[in-house]
Amino acid sequence: MTAAALSASTMVGGAATSASAASKAERQQWAQTRVYVQGDSLTVGTTGPLSAKIGGKVSKLHVDAQIGRHTATGMARLAKDPRARRSHVWVVALGTNDAPNPTAIRNHVKRSLRLAGKNRQVVWLTLRRPGGYERVNTMLRDLERSRNRLHVVDWASRTNQQRHLITGDGVHATHGGYQVRAEMIAQKTLHVASQRRR
Repeated sequence: MTAAALSASTMVGGAATSASAASKAERQQWAQTRVYVQGDSLTVGTTGPLSAKIGGKVSKLHVDAQIGRHTATGMARLAKDPRARRSHVWVVALGTNDAPNPTAIRNHVKRSLRLAGKNRQVVWLTLRRPGGYERVNTMLRDLERSRNRLHVVDWASRTNQQRHLITGDGVHATHGGYQVRAEMIAQKTLHVASQRRR
């Protein structure tokens, strides 16, 4: 299992826009934000570049990821992990190892929102995998429109447009793909953090 708890004490410029464009207020808000990431093998590959992009901007970044992890397992870990409860933003990057069942994933998303409560923001990623997963992605995009605390990183759309980001198995990212995935997560996370309630 790969699990990384990364503390940060240095504030640098923003990935959500640019270093020069990030306001002082935004940087201060980021520096008071704790982020928890729950994921599978794609998150294992993303952890290094993600920590490089936001580890020095947020108060704490904790990543709990394992190859082959199913959504039910990840959600169970999120529910009982005290580091998740101490975090302000949750990033859930699960579903690749599950069947392409929109109803089942929707139930997991709704559970994450219930667990998050009223003041915590939740980020989910769309799925890039052959075999009917676009139905899950459509559900995630639709659900985002009706839930103001749900934020979707559309990894599937990005990789459909830029196929070179994905390896030959159609699921995992290339080295450059993990860099792009980390940047997308960083941008969304910092954007959400800058808008959260103190």
